[in-house]
Amino acid sequence: MPASPSRPAGGADVLDYLLGDQALWPRYGDTNHHQHQNLEPSRVCWTKYTLGWSFECWRWDDSYVYHDVDHAIDSRRWEFYRLGDGRWLPRRIAPGTVWTMEVNTDIHWFDADCAPLPVRPFTYRLHAWLAGSMDAGGDLGVRDVLILEYQPDPLHAGPNTAEDFYFAKGAGWYRWTRGAADVKFNRLGGVARRPTPLCARDFQG
Repeated sequence: MPASPSRPAGGADVLDYLLGDQALWPRYGDTNHHQHQNLEPSRVCWTKYTLGWSFECWRWDDSYVYHDVDHAIDSRRWEFYRLGDGRWLPRRIAPGTVWTMEVNTDIHWFDADCAPLPVRPFTYRLHAWLAGSMDAGGDLGVRDVLILEYQPDPLHAGPNTAEDFYFAKGAGWYRWTRGAADVKFNRLGGVARRPTPLCARDFQG
């Protein structure tokens, strides 16, 4: 990661990296991902593992991209969470700089029937930067890349708990890492699964 973090006011629109050409989806590799950008304005979702109930959604305005919902919790089918604040990325990042933010907010968990669980305080730290040209591999080739690093609970986090999200310009999200885990979905093909409703009781089929 480049040194000397800063908070740029201008630069490249991160949506050019987050949103991939729909002709490049769905994709597979270590796992299956599909991008949905036509469900609601100003919101993108990705289904994972060919499972409609396993998805993550982000939304945006003119200032920020926000983490909207994570409905893909390993070993906790249909459970999901939302962040009270949810700021996730600036809309623009200047080349050669690192955007940083630490967010003190609440985390709102819901069970499989969408019943709210006790709200807890939650802090997370973010870094994002334009990494230049990288080989995204698979069918994507060399593209300009944006990297987002997310560290939950930074004051108490153990080693290898930060998550890195990789986005290729024009192709979208193609890689995720945490510690020794390195998951790529950069080959064309796979299952085009739509997200289900949030609650298990509303799921049909």
